Amino acid sequence: MAEPDENPFGDPTVGHPFQDPSVKELTNNKVQSLIEDFNPFGKEQNVANNAKPPIRGAANPPLNSMPAVMSPTQEYPVTPQVAPTYGRNPGDVSADLLARKAELDRRQAELDKREEELRNATINVRQNNWPPLPKGFCYQPCFYLDINVEIPTDFQHVVRQLYYLWLYHTGLLVCNILIATILLFTTAAIGVFIMSIIYTGMLVPLSFLFWFRPGYKAFRDDSSFNFMLYFFVFCIQFVISIVQALGTKDSGYNGIFSAFSLYENAHPFLGTMVLLMGISFALGAAMDFLLLNKIHRIYRSSGASFAKAQEEFRSGVISSGAVSNVITSNIRF
Repeated sequence: MAEPDENPFGDPTVGHPFQDPSVKELTNNKVQSLIEDFNPFGKEQNVANNAKPPIRGAANPPLNSMPAVMSPTQEYPVTPQVAPTYGRNPGDVSADLLARKAELDRRQAELDKREEELRNATINVRQNNWPPLPKGFCYQPCFYLDINVEIPTDFQHVVRQLYYLWLYHTGLLVCNILIATILLFTTAAIGVFIMSIIYTGMLVPLSFLFWFRPGYKAFRDDSSFNFMLYFFVFCIQFVISIVQALGTKDSGYNGIFSAFSLYENAHPFLGTMVLLMGISFALGAAMDFLLLNKIHRIYRSSGASFAKAQEEFRSGVISSGAVSNVITSNIRF
């Protein structure tokens, strides 16, 4: 029971555990120390306040997680890129398309024409075009000559050089006739004039038939036999060019020795003219030698041989109509 002097309406301190003086002192000191030590701008407090939730992953899987399912890749049709036509009228675009179509049609027509020419070449239905004679002339061309059509692209430049070299030799022989004509009226060298005409009339067609034409057909048909024929005859042409460059007196060629003879006979102008002619013949001989070596290298790199040339010659002779008729008649007999 309470003591008689106590106030029944006061705070019930009796029996209250936190009203003990020792407990109250300890509680007050703890609260005071916590208030003094609290720093709202401290590092630990900021880290605690800014701490992020843990990242869920392989090491820390989420609760009640389900396996991820990826949707199949969906391919979308690729739309063609169309060039922008900003600032252009539809009429301009149509005109460009029509122009391109016309250009493609023109190229297609050229290809068709070229293909038709090649197809005709296989059956040898072509109109001869060499020598280029006028239509009303009494003689007509005897050969078909077209380097761009018949010769492979890799060898067209070589065949053109061979053709230009033949033209060069032909021009030299014509100039030789002109100089011989001048000598005829100045020194009465009638023998040189006659021989120059004979040499020109013989060497121009023979050189075309026996070394230019075989060289042309060798590159056209990849023929070893024509290569061998070209090498044999062109070596003779090289020797003739050296003889022309020397030009001994009364030989029909106006060369170096003929020029010295004119210098001795007090004809310096004629001697200089004939000397230039001899130098031109020597230049032709040098070009003959260089082109002969060039074509020989091509011949060796193509895998051709003398045995192949013999085989082509035998097959060509046997395929001849006259020879086959003779063989057939002998067999029947």
